[in-house]
Amino acid sequence: MRNTTPVIVGAGLAGLLAAHAWPGASLVEAAARPTEVHKAVLRFRTRNVANLVGIEFRAVRVHKGIWQSTKFVEPNIRSANLYAQKVLGAGALRGDRSIWNLAPVERFIAPDTLYAQLLDSVGHRVRWGEEADFAALALDEPVVSTAPLPIALASLDIETKEQFRRAPITVRRWRIPGADVFQTVYFPTPEHAMYRASITGDMLIAEFSSADAESPMDAAMDDIKCAFGVNITALEFLGVSTQRYGKIDPISDTVRKSLLFQLTHKHNVFSLGRFATWRNILLDDVVDDITVIKRLLRASSEYELRKAAS
Repeated sequence: MRNTTPVIVGAGLAGLLAAHAWPGASLVEAAARPTEVHKAVLRFRTRNVANLVGIEFRAVRVHKGIWQSTKFVEPNIRSANLYAQKVLGAGALRGDRSIWNLAPVERFIAPDTLYAQLLDSVGHRVRWGEEADFAALALDEPVVSTAPLPIALASLDIETKEQFRRAPITVRRWRIPGADVFQTVYFPTPEHAMYRASITGDMLIAEFSSADAESPMDAAMDDIKCAFGVNITALEFLGVSTQRYGKIDPISDTVRKSLLFQLTHKHNVFSLGRFATWRNILLDDVVDDITVIKRLLRASSEYELRKAAS
């Protein structure tokens, strides 16, 4: 009978969620020590993640706007195209992005210590500093991979002509004394690299379509001051970080699904998370995908049991 408890590749947020879903699973992580990579805005549509990990999230209402040419504007084709290219590069006019939807939305906010709390629960199961050998791991047990899809494909010598384009982002954070609001402003025009800024409680989070942590900030800070109406001299700088896999450029969905099918049915590797499945999803979707993977593992195991008994 097939083992339905997998080994999990990756100890980022998706991997740690998977570890909560499979309490007996071990994790393999290439990084030598815990590193919280995700510093950008993190909001949830439902309480599913909170329920899975047993951590209380705060229900909030988020307001959004587009700041362009010194004023707020309604969603329009020009703004959407400028924004898409700012995020992914010139000519990247593919798919609808979040800038089209400015209606206030109900969301759930995790504590800023989410990653640390997840590690406290499951960190003892992580094998730090170990590169995943997918072929070797999958010999004895199923693999749930949260590693970027091109890494899994290369490890198993699966060839494809698709180009997996990604764009790094830089994230800067400040504390706003006395603030407690939830707002996001999009900045589609090219005067600076900042494409989105959000106030989450008392924290201002600005996201830049660049891996250059030292890029000029004057124009971006002017836009933050005008769009949010905040006194930038009162901001307490908290730090800057770079995410190598900040934004991904979608590939052919037919090819993407074919590659994922090969990983699962030929190599016993189940892909989980935005970068592993190479599609723009939220962590809410990861919980749904965990349910699907559990069902697939259970169905396969039950089939093998019935086959052996026949």
